[in-house]
Amino acid sequence: MDQSPASDEALILGPPEQIDAETRAFCAAISPAEPVYVPVEPAPGAKFIHCFENSETQASRHGGSAAYGWAIWRWPGRYFEAEHHAVWRSPEGALIDVTPQTGAPPRILFLSQPDAVYDPAAYRRNIMAPDAGNAAAREYIALAAARRDITDRYWRPGIEMLPLFAPEDQQRIAPIDARMADLLAIMRAG
Repeated sequence: MDQSPASDEALILGPPEQIDAETRAFCAAISPAEPVYVPVEPAPGAKFIHCFENSETQASRHGGSAAYGWAIWRWPGRYFEAEHHAVWRSPEGALIDVTPQTGAPPRILFLSQPDAVYDPAAYRRNIMAPDAGNAAAREYIALAAARRDITDRYWRPGIEMLPLFAPEDQQRIAPIDARMADLLAIMRAG
């Protein structure tokens, strides 16, 4: 999930409990594939966040292949988030998420997009959309995009993110983070 300033945001987002009309509409805006639930069964030695490496390693050890697409997360009534993701396709064709997930959900919702192959030189941003027209979520999503416009410049292939921002960017990020924290509190309350 997107690691924005509210790190506990990951505790709120989870796989949608059902594939309802809103979930289908969000997914259809990303890929024509049908979203499917995939069991989470972390492989021995698999690392958090390294889904591409984990899936490719599993395929090299046990056959099959990495399947590319998006993990779909939802904070009901607030927003959806799609995270570029890979799962393992076993030699028999079963999809299994071999990467440990925050909160240890038993399954994730996976949206296949075969042409979304992982390229370490081409970062794919998370895709967010408000759920049910939530105004606070709409503003939160816009601020998250503005924040990423600043922070993406610090991303380098093979490095998660450089931890320090230039002073002028820190000054630009601070009010965004403060407003995002306010909006997160509003969404929690409501």
